[in-house]
Amino acid sequence: MNKEDLNATYGSNIKKIRKIKNLSQETLAEKADISPSFLSDIENGKKWGSFETLVSLANALEVEPYELLLPPQTSISYDTKRTKDLMNRLRKNLGEVVDTLEDFLGKK
Repeated sequence: MNKEDLNATYGSNIKKIRKIKNLSQETLAEKADISPSFLSDIENGKKWGSFETLVSLANALEVEPYELLLPPQTSISYDTKRTKDLMNRLRKNLGEVVDTLEDFLGKK
């Protein structure tokens, strides 16, 4: 998968989940604390955003961040309690991981 394919997949997944959840671009953008035009550019594969944007969009859509990057037709199974618990812990801690990465990368 190249960068263009990944951008298209990311944008397509956001748009698909947004529509499934019956959210307008304006509503999702507000929940994710980004502008509607930026969201439109992401959904159309023109822009990407930061890790923080990825996490904000995933949280606003109530999905795991990695789900926004999965290729089409990929099914996700949360059929065990252990998997559900892991996903909840990852959601809780991912924001801290992103902050740590950004701090580390900013201190060159």
